[in-house]
Amino acid sequence: MKMADVVVGGRYTAKVGGRLTTVRVVELRLVPPPPSSVRTSWRRVICAVNEATGRRATFRSPRQLLVRKEY
Repeated sequence: MKMADVVVGGRYTAKVGGRLTTVRVVELRLVPPPPSSVRTSWRRVICAVNEATGRRATFRSPRQLLVRKEY
C-alpha cells in the first residue's frame, strides 16, 4: 500500500501491540526532521484510532496498514 492510497476516515486492519485490530485513520500529518539531523525532508505519518480500545496509534509507514475495510 502507498501513502496516496490511505484515506482519512477509512478503516484498516493493522497490527497494534502484537494483535490484529481495526483502526480508523484520523489524520495524515507532516513531521519536521529533528534539529540535530542531517536530513532536511519532512515525514508524513498516519494518525489513527484503535476502534477496540479508543487509543491513538501512529504509523510511520502505510505498509503497516494491512487491508482496507469497506463499511
